[in-house]
Amino acid sequence: MEIMTFNIDEDKRNLVDDKQNFSIDFHDSKYNWLQARQYEESMRQVEVHVVHGNGSPVDLTGMNPVFEGWMPEGLYRIIDAKHSVMIDAQNGIFRFDFPAPAFQVAGSYKQAFFRLMKDGMSVTTLEFSLDVMADKVISGLVPSDYITPFEDLYGKLKEYLVKFNGDFDAAMAQWKKDVADLITELNADISGINLTITEIKAQLSSLEDKIKADGLATVADLTNMLNPIIDRLDKLEAKEESSDLLTDVGGGIRDIFTGQISNMKARINPDLVNIGMINDVHYTDRDSFWGPDNDAETGITHLLNIGEVSEKLDFAVSVGDNTDDNWGDNHFSIKRIEDYGMTWFTALECPSAVLLGNHDDNSSHAKSSGATGNDYLVPDSKFIQAYRQNVNLFGEKRNGNSNYFYYDIPNKKVRVVGINDYENPNTLDSDGNLKYPRINTSVITGAQLKWLATDALNVSAGTHVIVMLHCPIDGTLKDNPTEHCYNHDVLKQLLEAFKNGTSGTLTSSTTDFPVNVDYSFANKGTLIGVFAGHTHTEDYQVINGINYVLNLNSVGCAGDARNRILYFDTKDEDSWSVIGIDTANKKVKLTKFGRGTDLDFTY
Repeated sequence: MEIMTFNIDEDKRNLVDDKQNFSIDFHDSKYNWLQARQYEESMRQVEVHVVHGNGSPVDLTGMNPVFEGWMPEGLYRIIDAKHSVMIDAQNGIFRFDFPAPAFQVAGSYKQAFFRLMKDGMSVTTLEFSLDVMADKVISGLVPSDYITPFEDLYGKLKEYLVKFNGDFDAAMAQWKKDVADLITELNADISGINLTITEIKAQLSSLEDKIKADGLATVADLTNMLNPIIDRLDKLEAKEESSDLLTDVGGGIRDIFTGQISNMKARINPDLVNIGMINDVHYTDRDSFWGPDNDAETGITHLLNIGEVSEKLDFAVSVGDNTDDNWGDNHFSIKRIEDYGMTWFTALECPSAVLLGNHDDNSSHAKSSGATGNDYLVPDSKFIQAYRQNVNLFGEKRNGNSNYFYYDIPNKKVRVVGINDYENPNTLDSDGNLKYPRINTSVITGAQLKWLATDALNVSAGTHVIVMLHCPIDGTLKDNPTEHCYNHDVLKQLLEAFKNGTSGTLTSSTTDFPVNVDYSFANKGTLIGVFAGHTHTEDYQVINGINYVLNLNSVGCAGDARNRILYFDTKDEDSWSVIGIDTANKKVKLTKFGRGTDLDFTY
């Protein structure tokens, strides 16, 4: 084992002219050096002594030695924080076992040194000579950057595959999210700590100058100086507790939500089956409807809020009107739904799905302008991709690539049924206009009703079923939920038949979307409730023994277009729910985030 000694006070070298392409001359014997053969692993060790100018040891207690190097040819870097062993911290001695990736490339390192890290601060040693001799006999490592925190994640890919039962797409999605989290954590921690330290130093320097000038600081002076620092530390602590997810999306989780997020986490009962529900986010950049200054564009950050509690959820659903109309061609609408899907499936740490609403496909523009082509409408193929309907990320069951689905929560005897009440075809009328625009028309087809009757509602004894959809079923509210409702009455009849355990045939009252479906429920079903959004109000009704629940909108405003109440940039901007289900006692506890009133009921 070679011994290296670094004097952090007196070791110095001259600056170089070319700061990017410099090489260091190690001909002077006072410099430390190491030689190794390519592909050697754990065979080259150095014992490092760090001393002050007077020869006394540097206390390394709490320090983490990191080897950093610029490999021969200057193409690859190595940052290794895991191969150091502290031998005698108080006497400034540690050992470093060089890993094989340090010897990937033959030649002399452009630069190699140790960085000693503690509490976000660091001091570096002088460079040492590191030569890698070529190995012509064997070949092995492929040259690449080697940064140990990321290497640890690479090594866990196999564990991710096991966790997701061999589902490669799900494993990769989780792994990519963890990589993004790591980058965010490293960047946020260092910048936050350094900024705080800089502020403290500035304040202390100001205080020192005042004392030197014989101006004694008063209690008020100290309070004025310390309060901003304390406030920033409190915010940093709150942010650290509330979020390390996707801090780049929409500006990240905003300070107005951090307190509510912590509160929501504390209110979720882990003994219940917990299902997250968010609806009517209306993520958009048009400013003429939801308030000025593109306020609704902040809706994408609401997904980060629910994502922060998602580790406590068994399942979550975004229940339609995820994005808003563009009032132009479909290109911006397509981009928004892609952004929405990517953020949703990345931010959430639980199984989840996304349903359609009446605004998502931009049909309001087609209806108002008389546009007739696909230049304005978002085709269903885009939703299939953005909402992952073609991959079944979490084992949910669909009818082909359908937006509707059901998901059985493992070991909980709860089935979540997601209904698409916007199966509208892009049919044109005799004038060439869109005949069934989603913006004001809700369509449920016979194919979905048959699937519900024979598959989704065909559950084993003791299974509790919760139903979620965007538009409330016609007949469950005081007013008609939209201008045209096709087969809502048939869906209501089917759910009542499931609850009561009856048999019969479903037929449609309209010829536009015919229905002829036989159903047979031998036993009474356990229906938790039917949960919808769309109306931007909250409500609860019991009709023929079925609980119907309306959930508030997530977009930060309320009221109709003539009488808006805006909540943007306040703690009430966002609103969504966690549905807590007590299957043993058949009780539901609806816990609201932001605006909204908690609700308890039985089923």
